[in-house]
Amino acid sequence: MAVAPSSASRGQIIVQPSYFTSSAFVDDAREDVASLIQYYIDQYEHARPMQPFILFKDVWVSQGWTWIHFKVFDARSREAFLRVVMRLFTERMTEANDPLCRVTALFGLYTFFNTQPSVSVPKLHSFAHVEVACDLYDAIMHLPNTLDTEYLAPLRPHAIYILSELAGVFHILPHSRVHPLNPRDLPRELVVEDMTMTKKGRPSKREKKKKAKDSLVALNKWLVRTKQSYELAGGSGAGEQSGTMTSHVLLSQRPVTTRAHYRWCKSELLDELSSEDDVGAAALRRVNEIVARRMRKMDEAAAARGLEVGCEGGDRTGLGRVERAVGELGDAARVGERGGLLCLMDGAGLI
Repeated sequence: MAVAPSSASRGQIIVQPSYFTSSAFVDDAREDVASLIQYYIDQYEHARPMQPFILFKDVWVSQGWTWIHFKVFDARSREAFLRVVMRLFTERMTEANDPLCRVTALFGLYTFFNTQPSVSVPKLHSFAHVEVACDLYDAIMHLPNTLDTEYLAPLRPHAIYILSELAGVFHILPHSRVHPLNPRDLPRELVVEDMTMTKKGRPSKREKKKKAKDSLVALNKWLVRTKQSYELAGGSGAGEQSGTMTSHVLLSQRPVTTRAHYRWCKSELLDELSSEDDVGAAALRRVNEIVARRMRKMDEAAAARGLEVGCEGGDRTGLGRVERAVGELGDAARVGERGGLLCLMDGAGLI
């Protein structure tokens, strides 16, 4: 949604009223209202004040809400702004919220409504009514009856007084099931930012081709800069080579750090399983047997098709080594004593 300026006198830029019903404003404003309510609840639980509304005014000031009415000055934009903020307070007064949250939202609505500037130059647009559905109005009027515990009792007289002050302010609308408020839902407009584009419009084929070439050149330069040469040890066996080979540094060196991290994580896992008495050991054995059973099925399926699986390394690979590693689980004299298949890298299953 383009946040374009609305009509204004020359030299002034005014945000459209639709901005205040969009997710760009509503999401942040709703979070601000929730933060205000939660901060007051935390302070109330800590202080247990005998004058809870005085505490709320202190919270209102400390959180910067005293300046809320000076954020918007244009009449059309201000009307949308006031309507949305009041609605964000009233939506926290439904019976779905706990009583302390509801009465805090009532304090916020009362303070926001009564701090609208009445004397200013130029005169600022203000609201004389607060729109609520009839079912929400009933819930708000019965709010003092929910403050019947010793913990919430100090709030009750303040809630009664505020509701008596707001008695003629509420503009009662039909039941909420018919969605009488305008807009029907907040936010009405969803703002989606496209972070992949740096300018308007799609990149041309020429730009895409140039970007691909630049990336390829940068990759080649990086490979040349990080290449490494090393000597191959010659041998007498057939197929063994000797000489110099050039490769990338990541391919010519063993992943020592990664291997050490894996071993540390594995050791932590095995220690945790062993601390669970017989439950962890039973779970580890069950997993080992499940893996071995699946590999048997794979081997059988391959044999049925005339294929061989995992036989390139003789006894060091294949189903035989897996079964031996599983059998070593719990054997104090074997490498796979603690983990079975988890110890294959350490030599489990070798003859």
